[in-house]
Amino acid sequence: MTRNSPLGLKLIAIAKIAQGLALAGVAIGLFELIHRDLDTVVKQFIQLVRISPEKHYAALLLEKAGLVQPSTILHAGIGTAIYATLMLTEGISLWFNAWWAEYLLIVSTSLFIPEELLTIHHHFTWLKVAVFVLNVIMLIYVTSIVVRKLNTHKKPPLLETPSITKPLA
Repeated sequence: MTRNSPLGLKLIAIAKIAQGLALAGVAIGLFELIHRDLDTVVKQFIQLVRISPEKHYAALLLEKAGLVQPSTILHAGIGTAIYATLMLTEGISLWFNAWWAEYLLIVSTSLFIPEELLTIHHHFTWLKVAVFVLNVIMLIYVTSIVVRKLNTHKKPPLLETPSITKPLA
């Protein structure tokens, strides 16, 4: 990353890379589950965290695990891998100051705002509101950087247009 990159962009790059790596791990985990017996995996998990199988959430998890199809896990893994790739692309391109990085971040963040609003509307939590507010702040910040760059790269209009028909003296 160049010295001229703002600290805010460096922090966003680090956050995006961390999110991308975490999501890549989740995707790999989902792909590992495709050809395994999900009931057995859930039972092992419940034993590992020492939850009684008679507890409401453990029983619900055991019941729902049998309903999940391998194709559903595959689709979830593919979607997670695509999203992880987007996060890593955003983070790495911001880190290395690619000229298009801010544009990608603006477009991808803007595309998810309606979905975030619907999620907050249907399942309100303060954590979701906080994440939404952080994304809007990040969007405004990066947009202001892009606008500032565009304004500084504008060339002043020519005061006088050179004439092609002007005789050489």
